[in-house]
Amino acid sequence: MIRRRATLLLGVVGLALLGAAAARVIYTSSGAGIVTLLVIGAVLLVSPFVIARVERLSMNAAGYEQQLTREIAELGAPNAAHILDRTDLARFAEAYAVAGKELNEPRFEGAQTHLQHLLVQRAAALARQEKFEATEVRTLFANGSPEIRVLAIGLMKGDPSLADGATILAAIADSRSPSEQYQGLELAKACWSHLSRSYRSAIQSVIADGPDIRTSSDRATIAAELRSLPLS
Repeated sequence: MIRRRATLLLGVVGLALLGAAAARVIYTSSGAGIVTLLVIGAVLLVSPFVIARVERLSMNAAGYEQQLTREIAELGAPNAAHILDRTDLARFAEAYAVAGKELNEPRFEGAQTHLQHLLVQRAAALARQEKFEATEVRTLFANGSPEIRVLAIGLMKGDPSLADGATILAAIADSRSPSEQYQGLELAKACWSHLSRSYRSAIQSVIADGPDIRTSSDRATIAAELRSLPLS
């Protein structure tokens, strides 16, 4: 607030100096000091716009144009942020987050699930085209917002090498929503051959101890498939 007032004051002073220069031209015959007043006044008048521009450039010094990609970079995933900033996936994730807040009534659950599926599909497609770093993607899932977590799951589904047992187990046992849990179950199925025996056993135990999973209309089928898979 103080900075905004200071830059506004600079503009006002600049305008006043330009007015003084104009008055001297009109009411006096002397040109002494007029050029100086004009130059100083013009510089001060445009300075608020220059300062604002510099502030915007320094804010985006890392090259991120979208709020979500700046957040991703701050979470410790600069490479992922740069990749996402070049695509519309981050904007779609932001739109998904807004829609999730607006459509938070049970009657809109189907719409939320559909949007989440689209986000996962787009993320998976991007992961098959671009090279993401596994540590970054896992960090995003562990520390990110719900939409970033879903985005990370999608990236892992597109490139299973990005996933690990701890992340997959967390997506199932500590999911932020039933639909995220569904995506976690699907990811477990896709990565089952790469999981250690301990993680396979832990995932099957979570399913066995979770009646909501086994009775859910969308999760029951894939949960049954996972329980039937071998541990070794």
